[in-house]
Amino acid sequence: MKRNPSGPGYFILILILSVVCLSMVYPFLNLFFISISSIAKANEAKGLMLYPKEVTIFAYTYLLQYPNLANSYFNTVFITVVGTTLALIMSSLGANVLARRDLPGRGIITTFVIITMFIGGGLIPVYLNMRSLKLLNTLWVLILPAMISTWNMLLLRNFIMAIPVELTEASRIDGCGEFRLLVQIILPLSMPILATLALFYGVGRWNEYSNTIIFNSKASLQTVQVVIRRMYTLANVEVSSMSDDLVNMPPLDTIRAATVIFTTLPIICVYPFLQKYFAQGIMVGSIKG
Repeated sequence: MKRNPSGPGYFILILILSVVCLSMVYPFLNLFFISISSIAKANEAKGLMLYPKEVTIFAYTYLLQYPNLANSYFNTVFITVVGTTLALIMSSLGANVLARRDLPGRGIITTFVIITMFIGGGLIPVYLNMRSLKLLNTLWVLILPAMISTWNMLLLRNFIMAIPVELTEASRIDGCGEFRLLVQIILPLSMPILATLALFYGVGRWNEYSNTIIFNSKASLQTVQVVIRRMYTLANVEVSSMSDDLVNMPPLDTIRAATVIFTTLPIICVYPFLQKYFAQGIMVGSIKG
């Protein structure tokens, strides 16, 4: 039966999807409109604005002038890029080994790997371990311990196990070594799940907050999330104390909106390039194997 793309059913479907899409996009647009509106209009809006009024970048100017923000932004970018890259490399190596059907004791090894998802060493042992490795007050303390997520590695393992065995066996017969097999055959076929894991790891590294507070005490090594949280806290204190500097400070609503835009925009810009792989990667990686 041939479907009519101009029928009422398609019109209703497009209308429903448009409403759903708008409900997801509008909160972000609302924050953006508030962040670039004047103080008076932002106060009048009371948290709901359909379009920007009396456009100004006062909130972003206040945000960018905050001490140590630029350095913390560089730290976060470094942690995200390097941490995600190393995490993908280590996860790929571990998943490729666990996906080998001829691996002796594969079931036992996989069980021990899964146990790490439920049992951890605790905060104090981890802190003492980081101190003994001389990783405290370095950016590497936010990268190296989190190089492998057990759940993400298992997703990649399941995806690799879904690759036809005949393909890998034929490659080995043709003289393809294990490293070449991984780099030239397995990983290119695993691009959907790799893109999905890159998004998972990237978002996790970008939002690094608690580990920064615990393991880094130097101001020069703080991440942007920590610095912006401190800035927002100080802004609340200034408002509550009604200091004389209040006239030179944007309202809390515009500060809040500007910080959300400032910290989420990079991830939002990256997501469209990965979203076409996301559904395929997460579905195949979670049910196959």
